Order: sequence, then structure tokens, then C-alpha cells
Amino acid sequence: MKEKHRPHILIVEDNLDTIKLLDYQLRAYFQITLAMRIDEALQLADRHRFDLFLLDINLGERRTGIDLLERLRQHAEHRNTPAIALTAYALPGDRERFLEEGFEAYVSKPFLRDDLINTIRHVLAATA
Repeated sequence: MKEKHRPHILIVEDNLDTIKLLDYQLRAYFQITLAMRIDEALQLADRHRFDLFLLDINLGERRTGIDLLERLRQHAEHRNTPAIALTAYALPGDRERFLEEGFEAYVSKPFLRDDLINTIRHVLAATA
């Protein structure tokens, strides 16, 4: 029996506890690749094809998840890869700002597993 395709997601998050939580919550549904730094994420994007990017915005570096998305979209094979902003920024206007920056969706921290999974599935279906 052929295994059903599980979408491949690159998760970029600088907090180890959040990385572990995301891995635990999503691994049963998606193929997960984890990165904690922007440079690591860019190297992974050079070597792998991803179906979706799940990017923290505040990565503890001078560069942000917004900067990372801009760099990822410079790769020809990732020009149209959908991206979800996963962030603690939750003030009025933040969601709209991230959508204007090129993200297809926004999930604020703290998040519920089902909300995150539904958002991922919705974005993947909308961009398929």
C-alpha cells in the first residue's frame, strides 16, 4: 500500500521548547524539518523542496522571519512556497502587516494545536 504524501514543512524557531512542542504536535501529520537559525534554514532550502514554511518572526538575531521569507522566496523553487508567520506579535494590525509582507497566514503564540494544524491545512489547500 502506497503511503499518503505528507507535506514537508520547514519550521524555523529559535526557542528550543517551542521547537520541541511543534515537532511533537505536528510530526504525526506532516514531514517536519527544524531549524533554529536563519543561516541553517537557508542551507536547508538549498537542499530540500518544502511545501510550506512555518516561521517565527522574532528569531533573536538582527534578521527576522520577514527577512528570512524574503531570502527564501529568492530561491526559484520556493518563490511560491506558502508561509505562515508564527509569532507572539499579537497587537492590532500585526496580522495585516505580516500578510502584507508576503505571509499567507498568521498564527499567534500561544497557539492551540488544532488551530495550527487547521491553518496549515487551509494554506496548503488554498495554494495547491
